[in-house]
Amino acid sequence: MTTVLNGKIRVLDLSMGWAGPMVGQMMAELGAEVVKVEDTDHFDWWRGSLSVAPPEMQPIERSAPFNTANRGKLGVTLDLQDPRGVDLVKRLVAVSDMLIENYSPGVMERFGLDYATLAAINPRLIMVSMPSFGSSGPECNARGYGNTVEAMAGITGLMGYKDAEQRYTLSNALGDPVSGLHGTFGLLVALHERERTGRGQLIELAQVEALIPFVGTSIVECQLTGKVPPPRGNSHPEHAPYGIYACVGDHGWIALACESDEQWQAAAHALDLDNLADDARFTRAADRKANEYILNAELTRALGALQADDAVQRLLAVGVPAAPVNSAPAVIGDAHLAERGYFVAIDRAVVGTHLYPGGVARLPETPLVADQPAPLLGEHNADIFRRLLNLSDAEVAALEQEGIIGTAPREYKKAS
Repeated sequence: MTTVLNGKIRVLDLSMGWAGPMVGQMMAELGAEVVKVEDTDHFDWWRGSLSVAPPEMQPIERSAPFNTANRGKLGVTLDLQDPRGVDLVKRLVAVSDMLIENYSPGVMERFGLDYATLAAINPRLIMVSMPSFGSSGPECNARGYGNTVEAMAGITGLMGYKDAEQRYTLSNALGDPVSGLHGTFGLLVALHERERTGRGQLIELAQVEALIPFVGTSIVECQLTGKVPPPRGNSHPEHAPYGIYACVGDHGWIALACESDEQWQAAAHALDLDNLADDARFTRAADRKANEYILNAELTRALGALQADDAVQRLLAVGVPAAPVNSAPAVIGDAHLAERGYFVAIDRAVVGTHLYPGGVARLPETPLVADQPAPLLGEHNADIFRRLLNLSDAEVAALEQEGIIGTAPREYKKAS
């Protein structure tokens, strides 16, 4: 099978968590050879903790987030606190095209792996650096995660209910996947540019800046009105009805959106609310918004007597956007996604076979590869160091004996 990159590009992935590893995962889906570099002491924190289960259960190999975000990669371990481990990274850089890292600013410099050093080894190297808040500015040295990046970008300030005791809520680390998509875009653009110039370059991607366009409307509104936009809660600033509504049962919820007078009329008749369709309080969009509280109360009463699937089908049949609020099991069992073959079954050591999200872009001539498992810790040490660096079996064995590489957490060795 021919892929977009077809094994012609090699990527070193030194990142952890979600944002950086997602870049590596997407490059692997495109057909790049992606080498995940971890340490037996400071492995990717998305693997979880050793304390959750005894060693024989291999707890760090059971993390669903890690096993999802690192599919299709080869895994090696290197002690970057040891000069010999750093030297091996440099040797890998010499035979690679790209490097991904999302450490805080200054960490790569302390390792001796800053871009200037690596570019001297391989001028064609493209490196993406993904600090939460950038490499300059007063917050550059602050550590960040998805929820803190969201907060600083203004996302959190729009999520929640203005009348609730807990005014703001969090999403599910939106900053990570958004930054991952931007990072992949940056690498591909730089790869295209390298075809023209023959040179690599350093890409700096501040994760907070990738998220700010999501609140662009509110930023413009604030500039025009001088007012702080409040949390939106379960509503839209202009349209009504628009939100999440309860149906029959504890888990029966739907989302619906009426963005025109015609859609509202259709929704009212579909839900047997003919009296509301002719009610002057709800005829025009501005009227519906002004009387939104009353309108929502009527909708809640009507939908509360319907099954969610029935309500959705009624609304879709008359052209009103609606969808069930699915749980994770409902997404896995969704007939539409099953028909499209979206989920892929992947067999991975320790955890067995599970369904994982498939490739989103459908490229029939060069399909994405989304059905390969994430690596075990240090699983491909022997292959990578022999094949790429021409180390002998004895040299690889010596590196493991000296703790520079390994296939088990160093804590286990200390305990024994």
